[in-house]
Formats: sequence, structure tokens, C-alpha cells
Amino acid sequence: MTGSWGYRAGVAVAVLTSFLTVWTTIVRDDGSGAGFFLVIMAAGVGAFAAWFRPAGMARTMIGVAFMQAMHGIAIATAPVTAQVPDGPFRALAFGGVFAALWLASAAFFWTAARGKPEAYRAVA
Repeated sequence: MTGSWGYRAGVAVAVLTSFLTVWTTIVRDDGSGAGFFLVIMAAGVGAFAAWFRPAGMARTMIGVAFMQAMHGIAIATAPVTAQVPDGPFRALAFGGVFAALWLASAAFFWTAARGKPEAYRAVA
């Protein structure tokens, strides 16, 4: 782990995003929560796979943002969502906002990785 402000900000945004995802999923309680928990689990698994190095964490957060966006699109296009007033819009907005938060975390990690060649090396 590093003591840079970019790394710390990336961790803070990722933890905040995870907390908000869990909180809104529990509050909403519409039966679509399992996928959102899997997105958070993917962030954790990716962090371990990247050995918590800044460049790997940035790539992980980009992948998680993509997963979040795709999950939001899947929920928005589900037939059940069409029966809820403003359901597709809310699903897309939820997925988009949280994908943007994951991308913000990736940007902070990328800032922490810049200028550190050891952060780009693959782990043997």
C-alpha cells in the first residue's frame, strides 16, 4: 500500500461507493440486490488479484464500473422493471451514478500509479 493522496482517495471513493450500494440495495429491497452485491465482490476480488497496487486497482475499478453499468442496463430492460413507474429510468440512473463513482475511484488510483514504474509491472 502507498501513502499517496491519490491512492487514499481511490480507496475512500471505492469504500463509499460500496457502502452506498449496500445501503440503497437494502432500502430499495426490490429483489434485484444480488447482482449489486456481486459487483462489490468483483471489486474485492480484483483488488486482491491486483495485490492492491495502484495501476491494477485502477484497471479493477474500470472493470467494476463496466459491470455496474451493464447490470443497470440489464435491470432497466427487464420486463418486470417496465411495470414499475419510472422503473427503467431509475435503474439506468442508479447504474450510471454508481458507475461514475467507480470511475472516479479508478481515476484516483490511476493518479497514484502515474510516475511509478513498479506499479505497472506484472506480478510473477
